[in-house]
Amino acid sequence: MSSRVGSVAGTANFPEGPPLAAAPAALSIAPPTARLRLVPPPRETSRADDVISTSRELTGLSRRGRRQVRRSLREVSSIVDTMRARRTVPAQIEAGGHQAGVAFDVWRLHVAYERSRSAEDLDALVAEYEPYALSLARRLRGRHDSADDLDQVAREALIVSLQRFDVSRGIPFPALATPTILGALRRHHRDHGWAMRVPRRVHELAAPTREASERLTAKLGRPARPAEVAASLGIATGELEAIQQALHARDTASLDTAVDAESRGHHDVIGEIDRNLVRAEQHLALRQALAQLDDRDRAILHLYFYEELTQSRIAERFGVSQMQISRWIARSLARLRSHLEV
Repeated sequence: MSSRVGSVAGTANFPEGPPLAAAPAALSIAPPTARLRLVPPPRETSRADDVISTSRELTGLSRRGRRQVRRSLREVSSIVDTMRARRTVPAQIEAGGHQAGVAFDVWRLHVAYERSRSAEDLDALVAEYEPYALSLARRLRGRHDSADDLDQVAREALIVSLQRFDVSRGIPFPALATPTILGALRRHHRDHGWAMRVPRRVHELAAPTREASERLTAKLGRPARPAEVAASLGIATGELEAIQQALHARDTASLDTAVDAESRGHHDVIGEIDRNLVRAEQHLALRQALAQLDDRDRAILHLYFYEELTQSRIAERFGVSQMQISRWIARSLARLRSHLEV
């Protein structure tokens, strides 16, 4: 069979064609066991580097542009704040007026904070007005109040006032801050300044009751009676007595607090003999001794010891000299002592 194939090959005539070109090296057929490796052309690698470099340059330009835009916006905002501050700043009134002048730099800071609500502007305003707020806290500080608590309440009220302040109204900031801070301090006194919770009516009348009592005492020359204080305040006597009892709730004492020189606490003395029993016996003896005096002497002692009138005013009522009233009082006291000693 091999001879036949060879004879056919020798006798067949094939047309002549163009000679086959040599296969390029890149397209050479690899052995079946080898893997195909694609290597990017060097020209494409350089093009990717150019794109990355160009992107970085554009990013740098955009960052610089954003910084420049922000700087320009800040300048424009500053100009706008200055113009609005000049238009809304309260007018400065000379001495004798009722409206205080406002520093333009501080007012411009108010305008800037109202626009931006930035923490930096708020901190600057708090630093400006904090001494004023703390002075209001010191004004309302009581004997048993915590200074740190009142200062903190004043600072919080100051921040609330700054956040609510409207520069377009054209009024100084203290006109809003003062009632806001004082109101917060009074609410703190009402809610935390008492050892026990008492009605709001008691809080409202506590200070007026004390002021009315002091005023009437100076006017009458003696301690004011509850009925007189109640009439001055326009309230009932029973309500005044309830208020005076509630005033004791401002402070409390521990049961371990020493009440005498022996350092005994309240729990050690509770249940002792009532000393008022001895006082009741003395009161009964005194009434019997007073019955030995005439009406004039009893009246003079009543005016002097109970109504606490001076000897001069008693002398005016009886039409005698102050020296005579002094002799009558001394004689009456001597008779009372002699009766009580028996």
